Amino acid sequence: MKILLCGLGNRERGDDGFGPYVVEHIQEKDYIKTMDCALNVENYLNQIIDLTPDLIIFFDTIQKQSQEPVLLRDEELLENATISLSTHNLPLRAMYDYLKEYSHAALWLYGVPPYSYEHLTRDIIKRAERVVTFFNSLDNKNKITIIDLYETLSTTLK
Repeated sequence: MKILLCGLGNRERGDDGFGPYVVEHIQEKDYIKTMDCALNVENYLNQIIDLTPDLIIFFDTIQKQSQEPVLLRDEELLENATISLSTHNLPLRAMYDYLKEYSHAALWLYGVPPYSYEHLTRDIIKRAERVVTFFNSLDNKNKITIIDLYETLSTTLK
């Protein structure tokens, strides 16, 4: 399985830098690639497609009622329209439809609510470090399945 991890957000806005922080600290492997999409994921859509991933995971801050992080898969992204990505000009629906049509990859969002836009908080760094540790420990010899990946990532949310 080929996995692309995309960081979304603004490093200059505290916790909004969660996504870029995650992808900056993950060690790429032949089956795991990273991309810092910063503030404009729409500028990277063709590069994402060219990598032909089987799974694309976006890491970003989200706006929602509770302070609980989320891991949304495929249509769940669209069903949770009340959750908004922190910084992006392209509507989520347009990005989703485009990537589904041209990449055929599974699309996930790992989203964390921000605590501060002044600095990267300890809580967000802890969440990011759990994700980084998980991906850096993956070994291709252990046949990565999408179900195992989802279950393990879900546990990092807590």
